[in-house]
Amino acid sequence: MWNATAVDTFAQGQYKDSARQAGFAATKAEVAKCKKYHDLQSNYYFQPVAIETTGVYGKSTAPFLSGLSKKLVDVSGDPREHQWLHLRLSLAVARGNAVSILACVQV
Repeated sequence: MWNATAVDTFAQGQYKDSARQAGFAATKAEVAKCKKYHDLQSNYYFQPVAIETTGVYGKSTAPFLSGLSKKLVDVSGDPREHQWLHLRLSLAVARGNAVSILACVQV
């Protein structure tokens, strides 16, 4: 099972660390998800999926999505599935960013 989250790269509490290390905020969110669902991990395989608002994946998210996209290619037989998965995720992040920006500027 997995739990996905989008993390604000520039949030006040983490922007300095995010500036020093790409994926810092997403990796921090992955760790928090693992702590939150620690009790489930004895019965299930748990994978946190964390993507920053800049599009950077967390440390464990990147290999997970790579493996998932390979399985999509195997099932569908279409090698473009790998790119499509990452494009869909990028679009979801871009849409979320647009909604956040519009919510701030509307009067």
